Amino acid sequence: MHYKRNALYGSPHIVHEPKRSEKKYVNKNGYIVIYALENPTSAVNGFGLEHRLVMAKSLGRPLEQHETVHHKNGNRSDNRIENLELWSTLQPPGQRIEDKVQYALEILNQYAPHLLKENTNV
Repeated sequence: MHYKRNALYGSPHIVHEPKRSEKKYVNKNGYIVIYALENPTSAVNGFGLEHRLVMAKSLGRPLEQHETVHHKNGNRSDNRIENLELWSTLQPPGQRIEDKVQYALEILNQYAPHLLKENTNV
């Protein structure tokens, strides 16, 4: 447990059991859970994972189902925006060239639509 607590919470001395009456707590996986009823990405009963809420606020939109938030330094309780990266687990179902091109266009349309507009003159 010593090593597990250090990995999850950043200290081997932290023992935290979630209390539903709290507005913020650390879950059993080491993620900070906060009460954020007004946030569209929050979970059931108004609670959501803080790192996902921080990323959604930074992007100015709710996260998609296929989007995950990665902690660069591996510390699940370090939810500073400079420590977070947006990852996507969405993959095209096929390997045909047409499928890959369609997938590339979907990704560009979602994350960098300005690149599509810039390249229409080429």
